[in-house]
Amino acid sequence: MSPQPEPQILFTGREVENAVSRLAVEISREYHDKNPLLLGILKGSFVFLADLIRRLDFSLIE
Repeated sequence: MSPQPEPQILFTGREVENAVSRLAVEISREYHDKNPLLLGILKGSFVFLADLIRRLDFSLIE
């Protein structure tokens, strides 16, 4: 059995935070006057979706 390779970090935490913030700004700009439905599909996506929703500058519930 060969040894497993060391995990490699693809993105730093700061890079992920910046990307989520940029996405939130774009979504806020495009959908601020609409009623969007945000839905996480993949296993574990709730963490990403929660971070994204916290950064949106409009309410998702009316």
